[in-house]
Amino acid sequence: MGKIINLKNRASFFVKPVSPYDFDSTVFKPSHYPDHLKFYEPGRYWFVLRLGNRVYGIKLVSKGTIRSPKVQVIIFSRTKLSKKELKEVIDEVSYRFEFQKDISGFFKKFKNDKILSSFLKKWYGMHGSCAQDLYGLLMIGIFLQNTVIKRSIQMTDVMLKKYGIKVKFDGKELYYFWKPEEMMKVSEEELRALKVGYRAKLFRKVSETFVKERVDELKLRKLSVQKARKKLLKLYGVGPETARILLTEALHHYEIFDHVAPWQQKIYSRLLFKKTLISPEKIIKYVRKKWGEWANLAANYIFEDVFWQREKGNKIEWLEKEIRR
Repeated sequence: MGKIINLKNRASFFVKPVSPYDFDSTVFKPSHYPDHLKFYEPGRYWFVLRLGNRVYGIKLVSKGTIRSPKVQVIIFSRTKLSKKELKEVIDEVSYRFEFQKDISGFFKKFKNDKILSSFLKKWYGMHGSCAQDLYGLLMIGIFLQNTVIKRSIQMTDVMLKKYGIKVKFDGKELYYFWKPEEMMKVSEEELRALKVGYRAKLFRKVSETFVKERVDELKLRKLSVQKARKKLLKLYGVGPETARILLTEALHHYEIFDHVAPWQQKIYSRLLFKKTLISPEKIIKYVRKKWGEWANLAANYIFEDVFWQREKGNKIEWLEKEIRR
């Protein structure tokens, strides 16, 4: 059984994101599989944040509009926060949810784009976001490898309950991942007993190289795409797809669109070409040529739209078959 932490101290702060900023479509991504790492309801989002050895419960509340955005950041902690600690938490939350990232140029450039324009109107102000740190996102990448969503959910639940931390705050009970130093000490046999298959080795080896390579997320954020990718690919088990996820979601590089996973290939084939299956190379070339430095963000507007339709009850038969939830 993992650790249980109760966070009762509360601090509140208001942030004004750069306009345009749509809260709901930014903080919640329906294309992501469900887990116990976060909780969303319209206008509100809860998740756990860990900075070093410190653990916080975070509640985000939308208090503004898309054109005049305002977000209340409520921080739950064990003890009262110092000014320095408060700033560190706010800065990290701001980075992960792109409060200060200006994407107005994206809308100006493609407002009349034949394919994108309708999606831009529908999801005006949607940013990329990532509630997890780099290591946590790596763990999610392992859960997603070579399996269906149902299995990913099962494995995530059993691993979080065994090795994660349960954090209680604001009437919620959410989990967060173990530290890499902790996971590298767990035996492969113990992990295999949880029915995670070959991933048992991956969890240990990835954690071990994460520690040995002294991965510093803050330093990676300052590197060019090429240098960051090179460092990420040094990690055991990190291939092109996992590197793409880390570069786009954790490090917020919008220009990256150089790999398409098989399940994504089928979805993009339908959405962009109205075909059952188009080669990944053709999809990548098409997206990069049309949307250039905004390629990943543009593709996400199209991709997330179909999942938002699903979230709102409009299930699409071919999509259900592809994701096999």
